[in-house]
Amino acid sequence: MLAVVLKSPGVISVEDVPEPEVASGWVKIRVEEVGICGTDKAFYKGSYVPGKLPIIPGHEIAGTIVEVGSGVPKELLGARVTTEINISCGRCWFCLNGLRTHCPNRDVLGITVNGGMAEYVITPYSNIHVVRNLDPASAAFVEPLAAVLEAIKLAPPEPGSNIAVIGIGTIGLLFLQVLRYYSPNTLVAIARPNSPKAKLAEYVGADVVLTYEEVLKYMRGSTPEGQGFDYVVEATGSPEGLNIAVNIARPRAVIAAKSTHGEPVEFDYTAAVVKELRIVCSRCGPFQPAIRMLERGLVSIRDLVTSTYSLRDAEEAFKKSFERSQVKVHLRP
Repeated sequence: MLAVVLKSPGVISVEDVPEPEVASGWVKIRVEEVGICGTDKAFYKGSYVPGKLPIIPGHEIAGTIVEVGSGVPKELLGARVTTEINISCGRCWFCLNGLRTHCPNRDVLGITVNGGMAEYVITPYSNIHVVRNLDPASAAFVEPLAAVLEAIKLAPPEPGSNIAVIGIGTIGLLFLQVLRYYSPNTLVAIARPNSPKAKLAEYVGADVVLTYEEVLKYMRGSTPEGQGFDYVVEATGSPEGLNIAVNIARPRAVIAAKSTHGEPVEFDYTAAVVKELRIVCSRCGPFQPAIRMLERGLVSIRDLVTSTYSLRDAEEAFKKSFERSQVKVHLRP
């Protein structure tokens, strides 16, 4: 089968590799669409090291089941599915207490074991979710949307909050759409100057899109006592993002931290302590609520897929994903 192989930072090749074999309790998926995630980009840049190299990356996967192992219902053959990415042991304390994404014995698709940037990928039956009413592009958004829902579930904003979302890439744009349902007083997106995605951020839910310098002036005149935002999402994918979040958060605010760039971060720890901020970090989330939101049109991905490439053009796709105009780049085997 054809597969994208990340050999080392900046070194990608498209190779013919053996198809993975299906074990008992597992399924084989013919991949229809797979997204390039911020984590994948960090692997490519070298700021974040995957669990093994070389590796087939990719964990935002949509496809069709073409083979099932023993113990898996044959009725699933031909079903369109997406898959959770954490392959947990099911026996440890974390798994038995509902924290399987933190299982110390877990493997992770596209991070410690081969993922979905290939014609076929295997995954446990227990990880799949059937998505009958979603096209492949939408189904590939279930995993990132689930991560957004988890961040909000861990620390939801109060209705009437002043909310700022820093970063208007894929995750930031998904946050803007979901946070609209929490009836914010204001929902501000913060982007770099002259961002080509500013209009899109307004279209999906932001009341206004500001640069960091502009938002400092805005918060002085538009938040209580000029002290900042009640709820701040850090989705920049940059080591500078957390410090910006601390600077614009009001005392006792919540910061939802969502960047996985893999780099060390410097931020004003003293300011965070003095303000009594709550920094809530999160990773993977619940698939079924994400699927329902996409099926019901409560979250739209129509304008978020900005480029789609064939698997053979993976290197060009990765390079494209770093352009400022791009939101989400997909590969289509």
